[in-house]
Amino acid sequence: MFTKRAAASPVPLLRYWTWRYAMILSVMLLGIGFFGIYWINKNATEQQFQVLEARTELLADSYSKVLISKKIELPATAVLKPAITLTPASSATAAQKSGDTAVTATLRAMPAVPLNHIVQIYDDASKQLKSDQATLTKTTITLPAPVLPADSKKETREIITTKDATWLRVGVPYYEQNAVAGTYYVSTRLNNDLVHTYITIMVSIGIITLCGWAIVYVLSRSLTHPLRQLATAAEQISSGNYAPALPDSARIKEAEISQLVASFAEMANRLGQLERMRTDLLAGVSHELRTPVTSIRGMIQAVKDGVVTGPDADEFMQISMDEAKRLQTMVNDLLDFSSMEAGAVYVEKQEIRLDELLAQIVAQVGTLPAFSKATVHFTPLQKELIWFGDDSHFKQILLNLLNNSVAAAATRIDIVAEQQQDKLTIDVIDNGKGIPAEEAPFIFERYYRGDSKRKKKQGLGLGLTICRLLAKAHGGNVELVQSGSVGTTFRLTLALPSGGNS
Repeated sequence: MFTKRAAASPVPLLRYWTWRYAMILSVMLLGIGFFGIYWINKNATEQQFQVLEARTELLADSYSKVLISKKIELPATAVLKPAITLTPASSATAAQKSGDTAVTATLRAMPAVPLNHIVQIYDDASKQLKSDQATLTKTTITLPAPVLPADSKKETREIITTKDATWLRVGVPYYEQNAVAGTYYVSTRLNNDLVHTYITIMVSIGIITLCGWAIVYVLSRSLTHPLRQLATAAEQISSGNYAPALPDSARIKEAEISQLVASFAEMANRLGQLERMRTDLLAGVSHELRTPVTSIRGMIQAVKDGVVTGPDADEFMQISMDEAKRLQTMVNDLLDFSSMEAGAVYVEKQEIRLDELLAQIVAQVGTLPAFSKATVHFTPLQKELIWFGDDSHFKQILLNLLNNSVAAAATRIDIVAEQQQDKLTIDVIDNGKGIPAEEAPFIFERYYRGDSKRKKKQGLGLGLTICRLLAKAHGGNVELVQSGSVGTTFRLTLALPSGGNS
């Protein structure tokens, strides 16, 4: 059986990124530190080799000079003492004692072998002629035989590992009678006492890592503080609090976070507005549907029981019929809006003469009781315009805009149509009391009725939303141009097909 692996629990953003940074920085610095240790060690070894080479060349050159032009046979146990000078007289005496009267030479002084160095001399037959050790102790160290050079005229380098230490050995050729006579080797211990340097490097890495972590922690804390506040605010919104405490976007230096905070505040405001609209919608729908139903029921009951008879009964039945029509209109609005919002808007396009249609709408509203106190003026177009669209949708948009003007207590409404290249604009201008500035951004939101409409409890707040949806179905739009104490202007924009003018 396979078991589902439990998801790792999330960690705070500040802890997650600061520790990741500290780990990455530590790994990188440790890599740099180990490379630095390797490079220092290699460089120190190279420097010791160079010093040992120079010292070996000096000793080999001095050793070559003590050999006279005539070959001198040296026993294997011969030891050349430093600072020994043989004068011509003493040389002759020594030669007479040895029975060799043909040798006259001057042996020049050999430099002393440095402390803790081992000298090994091999002739061209790979025979060791001399082994000398200069040390402060009496301990004798035996080194393995050196690797003979492939070319006797070239220097050699070796790193020798023994039980107690690592040695560096350099061999250089020495000369006799202007020819290579053998190889002069000098060995010394490898000085790898760099523990203090290594400790310094590691301590420096630790300090740099700690300082880097502290800097990133401080910067990340200032970065994540508003994010933590936003997370808390989101939890409050999910709990129903649409006015949470948010950080001040003006005090945030990062443009992206400042924009995020401002957008979050706007979102919270819109959510609160939508929640109030939902509450108002329930209250409004309940009232709007309950009022006509109650009225219809009461009037029909009065006629049925004979409380009202004759002409009064006919009047009650007419009122009941009007209330039923109003109820049907609200239900149709809800159904139409649901279909429009889903994108199911059926458009029956036909050729429409806009002058005639606008004149018909003006004449129609002139007979309505609601427009008894308002005068509607229509400015005809300079030339006849033919538009292809749905005349019922066009009427619905215009009548809705005109009804809004009447609801705003307008006494004069002007309809101004104008052609602008490939589009037609129709402005509905009234002298009503206007729309408050704080309500203007929300008037096209579904179910939004505004404070003034809520007091009157009329409509469902879908009129302007349906107008915009119908206009967009014809490739146009409905927008609020201006509103104030002197009146309001709405603009309907419709697309004109090419060749639509006549």
